[in-house]
This record gives sequence, C-alpha cells and structure tokens, in this order.
Amino acid sequence: MTETKITKDTFDYDWTNNNTVHHNYLIKSISDILKDMNTSNTDLLDIGCGNGVLTSEISKFFRHTTGIDLSGTGIEFAQDLKSEKLNFENISLDEMIEKKKKFKFITSNEVIEHQYLPDDFLNKIHKLLDDEGTLLITTPYNGYIKNLVINILGKHDFHYNPLWRHGHIKFFFYQDFEYDYGKM
Repeated sequence: MTETKITKDTFDYDWTNNNTVHHNYLIKSISDILKDMNTSNTDLLDIGCGNGVLTSEISKFFRHTTGIDLSGTGIEFAQDLKSEKLNFENISLDEMIEKKKKFKFITSNEVIEHQYLPDDFLNKIHKLLDDEGTLLITTPYNGYIKNLVINILGKHDFHYNPLWRHGHIKFFFYQDFEYDYGKM
C-alpha cells in the first residue's frame, strides 16, 4: 500500500465561509455516547479538529484533549478555544506518529469522507491508538432517502460539487466500518 504525504504546508481549508451549524447534531450524538463512558481520566486526540468548535464541546468528557488539523487557518480559529486542558496543533498524522505518543481515545469527526486513501488514514490512526484504546469516527449519512431528497430539491450539483476544495470524495455506509485491525 502506498502512503500519502499531505503536509500542513500543502493543505488548507476555507474556514471563512464554513458554516458549522451541523455540529449541533454531532455534539448531541457524541455527547450521548460519551456520557455513558468513563473517560474523565483519559486523554483525547481529535484528528481533523478544524476550527475547534466540536473538539471544545467533547473535550468536557476528557482529562485533556489535543486537537490536530492540517489547516493552519482552522487552527488559528481554534486557538481562541484553547485552555489548560485543551490545546490545538497544526500538525499532520505523520508528525504525530513521530512523537510516539499513544492515546486511549481518538475521535475523527466528519473527516474520513475527505480522505483520498481512507485505509491509509485508518492505518495511521491505528499507530496512535493505545492497544486497549477506542476510536470514534463520524461521517455524514449517505443513503437512498438522503440522496433522493437531495435530487428532489435540485441540490445534486451543489452537494456533489467537484470544485469544493477538499470536499467529500468518499461516501460511506455503516457496514463500511466493519474494519478488522487484526489484518494490518
């Protein structure tokens, strides 16, 4: 398998026009999952933290949270949310792996659908995850009803816009995440 080397110097995202209203349902869903887990003494790594809004909300469930993103402008926005138990770094997965730190809990919310090589992305995350760790990934729902509604509303071209820089390039269904780390 070929590894991709996307660096923070070659990546950025348009945070100026980014509407993060969709984070409201994510925050509720993720909070519902985390409230039943004992994570208060656990360090969290959030991969693809963007502007830090979602990371800041879920950090309340953890001892310490590190959010990483390739987008320098996203991290600039995120720095406004920084605290003693929450920090943000403009760093790649490869650079994080070089630090040789493992995490007991890793999240990556609404990121995998932007990956050119999602298997490579998951393999890199696996290198950062503690042997007994937990990985929580979210990705937009992609199913028949959603696509039917998008087409009925005439939003197909907007939703699948090939000019959206770093837009959704992969579309997942829940069964796509039945991933066997034992085969790595």
